[in-house]
Amino acid sequence: MSLIRFNLLIMTIGVCFSAMTPQASLLMKSFHQFGQSPYGDQLKELVQIKLETGAQVDEVLKLIQELLDSLKSDQVDDDVEHSRQMTVFDQNISELEDDLSKLNTDLANANVLIQTMAELLVILRETIITYEKQLSILNEQEQFIRNARAADVKAYNRRVESANKVINALNLIIQKLSKAVDEQTTDENRQAILAQIHSECHEQFGPNHPITILVKLTTRFDVPTVKRILEKLEQIRDAATKSLNEDIAAEEVASTNFDNSMSEIETLRKRLSTDLENLNQQFNDKFNQQKIVLAQKEQLLIDIPITEELLQLTKEQQEQYHQAYISRQTQRLSEIDVVQKAYNLVFDHVDSVKKSEDLTAKLSS
Repeated sequence: MSLIRFNLLIMTIGVCFSAMTPQASLLMKSFHQFGQSPYGDQLKELVQIKLETGAQVDEVLKLIQELLDSLKSDQVDDDVEHSRQMTVFDQNISELEDDLSKLNTDLANANVLIQTMAELLVILRETIITYEKQLSILNEQEQFIRNARAADVKAYNRRVESANKVINALNLIIQKLSKAVDEQTTDENRQAILAQIHSECHEQFGPNHPITILVKLTTRFDVPTVKRILEKLEQIRDAATKSLNEDIAAEEVASTNFDNSMSEIETLRKRLSTDLENLNQQFNDKFNQQKIVLAQKEQLLIDIPITEELLQLTKEQQEQYHQAYISRQTQRLSEIDVVQKAYNLVFDHVDSVKKSEDLTAKLSS
């Protein structure tokens, strides 16, 4: 019971005084052996007031018993509340420590993930650059092949045109030479035909062309010689025709090879383009994931100090609460000790008086 409660109790006691009984006076003398303390002085004052207002010693004993029970009950209640509150503090501290541990683990994992993603982004970026270069090289190769093919087709067309021109001219020359060496053709007509053929060759092939030179010889030799020249021209025509056919066949193969190359290039381009598109998508996804993890890390760097501060504050509050409890407990145990001593003193006094009265009664009888 606190000093305030003592004062309230004293104020409720009547203020009319009467002389104490001899037993009460003797009891009050016994209280002088109490040590000096505010609570002890208050208790002695309470006992004195009770006795001076006519209370019996038994009533004082009962009052002190009630004070002792009240103090002990208060201490039990305080102990229970202290145990409950300390459990709450311990649970809160444990939860905060778990939260802090998890936050630090999340921060460590975030740092590892950020580093891993950064390395992966570098690899993806380098791979994307490689694929872009491969696509560029493939496009350059395609353009080179197309240009080469266009040049080959152009040269082929020139060769075909030139070969057809030669073959047609040879066919016409052979036809006319055949007529010129015919037995029914007169020498005059033969020379006229040969001169015309030479003129046409000169105009079509030029003066230094082998065919022009060969035809020119026909105007100087006899019929058997012209026939041999005719045979030579036929051989030249057949060789030119064969060469043309071979060139046409080679062109067909070249055209097929070109188409196959273009198809392979297109297939490779599609595959590279698809892979590049996937790589860019992966890069963007990882980049966005990295942004999310960086944002999470920033939040963790905010949450961790707050949690640490809250944990420290909770520990300090627990310590302050516990110290306040220890202070109350020390004071209350001191009060209980004082009241217990007072109770023992009054009890011993009552017991002594009773024994004395019993002895007196026996002697009187």
